[in-house]
Formats: sequence, C-alpha cells, structure tokens
Amino acid sequence: MRLVIIKPGQKQRLLSGGFKYLEHITDAYIESWGDSLEEAFSYAATATINVMFEIKNVRGTSKTDFQVEGEDYLELLFNWLEKVLLVISIDNQVISSFEIKISKLDTKYRLTGWGMAESIDMSKHNYRTEIKGVTYHEMEVLQEDGQYKVRFMLDL
Repeated sequence: MRLVIIKPGQKQRLLSGGFKYLEHITDAYIESWGDSLEEAFSYAATATINVMFEIKNVRGTSKTDFQVEGEDYLELLFNWLEKVLLVISIDNQVISSFEIKISKLDTKYRLTGWGMAESIDMSKHNYRTEIKGVTYHEMEVLQEDGQYKVRFMLDL
C-alpha cells in the first residue's frame, strides 16, 4: 500500500507502510512496517485497534496526546501499544490516525505524539473481540532492506 500525504506548506512524501496479520492459532500475531520507525509503530497501533474494531469506520473528532518511554525499542513498542489499549478501555475512546515521533534520551527512548479519537460506538465501529493485553512473546523491532518492521502478539 502506498499513501500520499500532503499537508499545507509541506512537500509531498510517500508512505509505504502497512500491517498484516500473521498466522497464529490463539492470539493475534501482527507485523507492521514503514519507511521510518514512527511509521511502523503507527501502523502497529492501527493494526491493534483493527483487531478490536473496524478501523475504517473510525473518523476521530478530538485530538489525544501520547507520551511513553522505554529502555529499548521493545519496551517502547510494548508501552506504546499498552497506552493505546488504555485509551480504549479507560477513556472509552477509539483512535484513528496517528502522528508520532520517537527520540533517544540519555538512557531511554521516548515516543510522543497524538491521534484522533472519538467515543466508542459498538454498532458504528463494529466491535470484534477483546484484547487481554500485549505480550513480549515473539516481539521484534527490525530494520530490513531500508524499512522498519515490528512484530508482536496480542493476547486475545
């Protein structure tokens, strides 16, 4: 999938990221990718939400800010996906598009950004299944052939 994103005052940039569901008997095993780590992490969150809801039905009407940290990229990915699930379960919000930045601090990594959220409507968003949590099992953050890839499992 290639998307073209054009914002006022910016040059055109092509995004070649996406996500897919890998085969697993009991859990959701997901791979997401992008030209940047941020793009891969953004698609990881989108894929996670799509497990629970029909992501194409989420329009997002209010901005929700995010900030998570991790000792390494695996912990950062874990904490990021946990944060997305907390917004769903505690704030009763489902999120669509994300704009995130990952930076290196002295001893940690930080993800900051925002997403467009709206209140969960079970009929509009076509609720699918509950996610019990994110796991470290089979989690990977890779850079291959000029792209970043992340793989992770969600306990259903």
